[in-house]
Amino acid sequence: MLLLAIVVVVSAVLGSVAGLEADAGAARPGPTFSTPPDPLPKGRPGRIVRAARIRAPRGARAWRVLYHSRALDGRDVAVSGIVVAPRGPVPAGGRPVVSWAHGTTGLSDRCAPSRSPAAATDLTLAPELLARGYVVAATDYEGLGTPGPHPYLVGTSEGRSVLDAARAAGHLAAAGAGKTVVAAGHSQGGHAALFAGELAPRYAPELQVRGVAALAPTTEMATQFTDAATGSEANAFLAMQMEGIRAAFPDADVDAVLTPEAEAALRSLDRAACLLASLAGFRDQGITVLRTDPSSVPSVRDALRRATPGYASTKIPIAVFQGGQDPLVLPTSTAAYVARACTHGERVGVTVYPAADHGTVLTAASADLLHWLDERIAGNPAPVTC
Repeated sequence: MLLLAIVVVVSAVLGSVAGLEADAGAARPGPTFSTPPDPLPKGRPGRIVRAARIRAPRGARAWRVLYHSRALDGRDVAVSGIVVAPRGPVPAGGRPVVSWAHGTTGLSDRCAPSRSPAAATDLTLAPELLARGYVVAATDYEGLGTPGPHPYLVGTSEGRSVLDAARAAGHLAAAGAGKTVVAAGHSQGGHAALFAGELAPRYAPELQVRGVAALAPTTEMATQFTDAATGSEANAFLAMQMEGIRAAFPDADVDAVLTPEAEAALRSLDRAACLLASLAGFRDQGITVLRTDPSSVPSVRDALRRATPGYASTKIPIAVFQGGQDPLVLPTSTAAYVARACTHGERVGVTVYPAADHGTVLTAASADLLHWLDERIAGNPAPVTC
């Protein structure tokens, strides 16, 4: 029950789960906003397919956006998200952008955060970021809210979505977004933000990515969930992770890893359930997820390695914020990522909050996170652990 309680906290931060159960973002009758034209017109990553105004926090304006990105195989895909910007004069060079990456919400399209009627008003730290003059871009990720499967916890897919959301903000003239960007995220979003930093120099060289902030990031792809006991809520994360590998790496033999009952549960939950229902389903049905250790199947092991952050060297400052009481993303897992990233030459600073868990680290770290973002936008040197 502890993990379920944690996810309830995280869901409260991300916004109402009930609000994700209906597509409230349709700009007009007919196909939903997130259904791209068929065929999708050609466009460079970050170019906007369509945009529609949505309810915004006080003193701001917000849009739901559908924008171009790139799948792992290079295909042009449409990804949904939101952009929120302060009102008022735009500074020379444009406003800095915080590209926010959300934590796990589920695999079904209805779980995309941009589909919530309160997508902009409930966005994590939005009031504080807007008050500082930042534009906030928040991706849903590839395949979440848009056609096709969601490559859950596949870093290259997530990182591209994060960077292209920042690019999309720059294509909304009224947002006043510039090229200075910081990527930030929590849990799955911490994983996404780390990959955004690793990809930025080659994938989005025109963006001035000043830093990456990762709160309780999922980083140890081969071991993060594999010790979950049958009947544990963590089994849902493990099954979704394997499904994400299947979506991104067709040659990975996921069928050799997942049990038939886990695959059947995924098919059912993907059609109908967001995160809390998925966790409850795997727990209440006592589903056994694994036939074998994923690392024992070479094609799956290789895919997990490609989805693991910490093997790049970009020199982009990284801040990691970790709860000392986190039973989902263990402090030892985060320490393993930091050691790996340091070995590969990354500049990482770590802050641990001894009493915080997976959800409450967002509150515990908020003041330090905001200060760290301000310092990166200002161009000041970042504190480093390695």
